[in-house]
Amino acid sequence: MVAAGLGYWMFAPKISSPLVTRTTQQTSRATSSQSTASTRISSTTLTSETGLWINVSATQPVSYYLGLLESTGAEPHVSLARELRELPDSSNATAVAQIVYLALNATISSRPSGPEVKEALELIIRGGTPSRSDFSYAVPSYNTELEVLYWLASSTRFKRDDILALAIAMSNGFWVTVGDDQVRNAVKNDTSSLLAFLRETDAHQESMGYFRLEDLPLEAKIALAWTGGDTGTHGSHAITGPQTKHDCKRVKLDLTGYRWDNVNVETLRQMRDHMKQKGWITKNIDQTVANVEEYFFFSGKPQHYKFNQSWDVKVQVGGETVPARNMNNANFNFRYYLEHGYAIGVCEDEMTLVSGFLKSWGIATLPQLSYWKEGDWYSGHTYTMYFDAASKSWKCYPS
Repeated sequence: MVAAGLGYWMFAPKISSPLVTRTTQQTSRATSSQSTASTRISSTTLTSETGLWINVSATQPVSYYLGLLESTGAEPHVSLARELRELPDSSNATAVAQIVYLALNATISSRPSGPEVKEALELIIRGGTPSRSDFSYAVPSYNTELEVLYWLASSTRFKRDDILALAIAMSNGFWVTVGDDQVRNAVKNDTSSLLAFLRETDAHQESMGYFRLEDLPLEAKIALAWTGGDTGTHGSHAITGPQTKHDCKRVKLDLTGYRWDNVNVETLRQMRDHMKQKGWITKNIDQTVANVEEYFFFSGKPQHYKFNQSWDVKVQVGGETVPARNMNNANFNFRYYLEHGYAIGVCEDEMTLVSGFLKSWGIATLPQLSYWKEGDWYSGHTYTMYFDAASKSWKCYPS
């Protein structure tokens, strides 16, 4: 601990002025079985400004980077070091170093996103470890959100103040908690692909002069990274509710349910290409949303969406025969639309499909459900809520 403290004191910058620094990172690709990695952070200081992120040029063990966190004596650094140690595998020094640099840099950063890094880490530490009392089966005793962040750091180079990576970890640790081993492996691969896809989409937005998803606030990025639609309560493989086969409090989610519930990156990529082809994307986010909603649901022309309220009408989805409503499967409905020229289902299925389209262009969405009483019955309607970067507010299409 003393050595770690001296190391941090020697290498960390002593700066009184705000930091504005460009950094580049070169890392060797360490495997999960390696306990060290060669990590070099080289920094280029902007004109007339001084400061370094962290300047480390040596081969260091994982304990060195955790010692840097602990030597601060501050939160969330101390808790972050403890929870990194508790992960089933935290032996990749490159990954641990990236997380440590992310945390320490946010403390001294003058960038607006710096405080959001600290907020995200505090939320991960507070809520990322599942409570065993919530489940009738064994769940991980460690922080599953932090584990997803570690997986991302093992496969991807983080940016400074990488809120997007943090948001993906926060949104997907849940699937590791409730899923079986196959789901766990799928999440590890899917989150890496999702981060690469969203960065690619951000580059498209920047090249076109549109609002960039990288500029979204933390809350919107968390919503963007949630690819599960409304599968929390509805659908053949919902994680809770009367219709589901997978009440996640009693039964672990299998790979079929996970694939059903989440729109995958390949579907998102095809959706993004389709959005461009159809000319739905505009600089105005409200208009982009309107273009998609009008095409499928509100134009008064049902050729692109066939509304089905009957539970007796069945459809084959991935080898399962299910009612053609409340499916909550964006992958299926998108393929069905491409094959038939129209999508099917009720309002909830339209929401799932529209939400997928909007996420494919980096527009953050969440499902919105409204219920009202009609006599002895409750009626409901589900629709897409989205974040408008121009007004920095959540909206729904007025119709």
